[in-house]
Amino acid sequence: MTSRHLAGRWRQGGARVIACVVLGAALAVTLPMPGAGHAGEVVTHSDVGLLWLPDSEASSAPVPVVIALHDSLGIDQRGWRYGEQLTAAGIAVLHVELQEVSADGFVSMPVRDEPAAKLARLAIAIDSVAEDPRFAHAAIGILAFGAAGQVAMRAAADRTTAGRIAAMALLYPGCAAIPAPTQETALQSPVLLLHGDADPANSPADCAGLAGRIARSAPVRRRQYAGAGYAWDLPAIGLDAVRKLPWPDRPGMWLPASHWPEAAEFSAAQVASFFARALSAQP
Repeated sequence: MTSRHLAGRWRQGGARVIACVVLGAALAVTLPMPGAGHAGEVVTHSDVGLLWLPDSEASSAPVPVVIALHDSLGIDQRGWRYGEQLTAAGIAVLHVELQEVSADGFVSMPVRDEPAAKLARLAIAIDSVAEDPRFAHAAIGILAFGAAGQVAMRAAADRTTAGRIAAMALLYPGCAAIPAPTQETALQSPVLLLHGDADPANSPADCAGLAGRIARSAPVRRRQYAGAGYAWDLPAIGLDAVRKLPWPDRPGMWLPASHWPEAAEFSAAQVASFFARALSAQP
């Protein structure tokens, strides 16, 4: 059963899956349509994401939430391990696809201004979280897989979304492809940067440089995993121990991805710990 065909169900020992994504399915996040309709009128969005709530959702305080941005592969099993750790820490997770997905589940053709379109999709997800009573006024974090990190960085510097992002974790984002923040786009929120030293798309030098650029305006923690390549947290499929994934910001080029379960568990724990501290520190 794929993420696109999940109806609401219970996961054993973890968070409750209350929503079913993804384009064309009924979505759990209901919210007022901005600027339209009468007071109290709500609409359901079928293109926002897959929402997991922590088991301890009975708290009267707003629940902090992390928006998990998946790369061009769409929502996949990478997100489950992080979602389980985050919901165990009392943080909701909204898994979001940045690619346009048609009703039959296939990724649509690229749009003309793809970066702007992806940023707009993230902005919709942030709006849906901010306007949901369960998360109103709660801190929002961004967890980005692969090339989605470039969208996260743009959102953290964009005037309409920057002030709503309390923390950000970037996993092997393609460090060399992320431009240096300018005075106008300087980051403010804390950042966690995770990458492997055996990843050609995220070399230690490139990622150290990215961390240094971020550190000019925001707290940043960089963790380098010895021996890890690109997407160490992506499970293998069948007998394919090594999978091929698109190289961030290099169209037509591909990277090998070898699953390393122990490193995946460790990175998920680090991400959950980072967000638990960063989001709880927000007013």
